[in-house]
Amino acid sequence: MATKKIKYPTHISPAGTAVYPWLNKADTKFDADGVFSVKLIFSKEDAKKVSDIVKPIMNGGKNNPIKPHMDDQGDKTGNYIVNFKMKAHVKTKAGDEWDQSPIILDTDGNRVMEKVGGGSLLKVAYQAVPFDAMGGGVSLRLVKVQVQTLVEYKSEGDNVDFGKPSGDFKTEKKDVVEEFLEDVELEGEDEEDF
Repeated sequence: MATKKIKYPTHISPAGTAVYPWLNKADTKFDADGVFSVKLIFSKEDAKKVSDIVKPIMNGGKNNPIKPHMDDQGDKTGNYIVNFKMKAHVKTKAGDEWDQSPIILDTDGNRVMEKVGGGSLLKVAYQAVPFDAMGGGVSLRLVKVQVQTLVEYKSEGDNVDFGKPSGDFKTEKKDVVEEFLEDVELEGEDEEDF
């Protein structure tokens, strides 16, 4: 007997502030198949719009993707944090496998190639999917992301300030064509005629 594939409706979140986005590259720290994810911080009113979709399908499950947002001291801020995710490599029980990644768009519908960093203002297209494993609950499957305001990700090494220079070392600047021609001439000098 074939199992019927369930089609879940796609919902659009309100705009929220991104925390720990893994949208350009999958996170493989805890799952070798990789997971794309983003947590968005919403006001209570905006979180309710997502909760109205999640609550009816929780069925008493323990795993709710909506949690109170806490500050660095562990105190509630009055906002809520919502977790959206997508598996990078999918393996079905039937043996099918494929890779996927979220589609990231700007407000005009153009693809975003920049690295989306924490603090970006995003809307997410998602599917609310109930599950029974590990105490049950709801997972919010990431489908697409619309960047409202981009805060581009930069690694810690990108922002190194060496301060005022104390030495006077300068490298010699050469034209790329000049360097290529010098390399070609040097290579030619080593060759012998036979």
